Amino acid sequence: MTQFETMTGQTRSHIANYILIIAALLLLFSYPFRDLFWGGLIMHLSGAALIGGLADWYAVTALFRRPLGISFKTALIPSSKERIAETARHMIESEILTVPNMYHVLKHHPVLEAGLSYLHTEKGFQSAERVLGHVLNTFLYTLDMKKIVDAFSDMGADAIEKIRIAPIMGKALKTGLVGEAGNDFLDFLICTLESMTRSETAKRYMADIYRESLRQYEHRNFVYALIVKAALASDMFSPERVAANLQEKFLAVLQEAKKPDSEERKKALQFIWQQAEQLEVNPVWQERLESYKMRLFHHVVSRPDMKEAWQRYVQDPDRQNRICRAAATYAIERLEGWKSSDLQVEQMNRMVLALAAKELKRLQNWFGATAEKEILAYDSQELADALESRVWYDLQMIRVNGSLVGAVLGACIFLAMYALKGGW
Repeated sequence: MTQFETMTGQTRSHIANYILIIAALLLLFSYPFRDLFWGGLIMHLSGAALIGGLADWYAVTALFRRPLGISFKTALIPSSKERIAETARHMIESEILTVPNMYHVLKHHPVLEAGLSYLHTEKGFQSAERVLGHVLNTFLYTLDMKKIVDAFSDMGADAIEKIRIAPIMGKALKTGLVGEAGNDFLDFLICTLESMTRSETAKRYMADIYRESLRQYEHRNFVYALIVKAALASDMFSPERVAANLQEKFLAVLQEAKKPDSEERKKALQFIWQQAEQLEVNPVWQERLESYKMRLFHHVVSRPDMKEAWQRYVQDPDRQNRICRAAATYAIERLEGWKSSDLQVEQMNRMVLALAAKELKRLQNWFGATAEKEILAYDSQELADALESRVWYDLQMIRVNGSLVGAVLGACIFLAMYALKGGW
């Protein structure tokens, strides 16, 4: 076994060579009987199969080394390492990691489904509890529930409906993002995102996205299909390794965002600030929030003991935990409801793609440069041997097809000549 067979645990099949040997033996044995119908048929069939198989053997071998020592237009892959690296970079930057391709991939691998897979794990559910608990304890601790109940009780539903709280909340959120409170909240979000990024669910999802992105590309023609198959089977471009590299990249960005004056941190704060501004200007977000406001109003006025219930929440950590768990369960149930709605899934995919599109160019450049660097690090012949090992079976099938097509054509030509000579 070769080095690459040992690494991959695969045993190479040599069926194409066996077919060539059989064709050569048939040609030799049938030659003395070439004047007979069956002897002539077998001789032409086996001879054409031998020629077709040898031609394809030469063509396939010329990709990776010099067959019979011939140097003209042979060993194409070892002599084209730089061009292969450049082509790989171009594929990634201009054809694979593009918005249309990623949109098509997300339709088959919805972000919502991946998010729910993570939330259904113990670690994911705990993350949801922590996030919701942090939000509740940050914003709701500051409320004077007695004043809110009194104010709501004194006002009618019509008056409450006229108060637009979305712009007020937008301003309140922006105020909360200023100073230490905003920094603490951002640090908490970064730590939560780190936990999510490190999870096996996130790694599997990134591997699936990468695998599907390449498979969208392989449908163009047979050559692309071979390239994609070799990439998926290789160590340097395997989905698992690429997902691990992406994890490291995302974690490095999150680490950079932790630094007080880093550009990544400024971008993160700006993004959260922009979402807060949406509450002031986005009519869809405002209508949703207003509907929640009216539900809260009817709940508050129907609970005369709301003040006491709120005090019990503030003073009882166990009750806080139960509320956070209930809130997390409710959030997951809502997401499960969205999962059954094609419209909600589509909106979620579009939102994620809109956010990702802003960073896609930078990811393209990083991923393309990484692929080029990985390929150039290989020795030219080692790269050729690695690629040949990954697509060995497909190359064998090319040679087998060459022999079979040659055999069929040889038989057809013999039968046509036999008929023209008046053999029938």
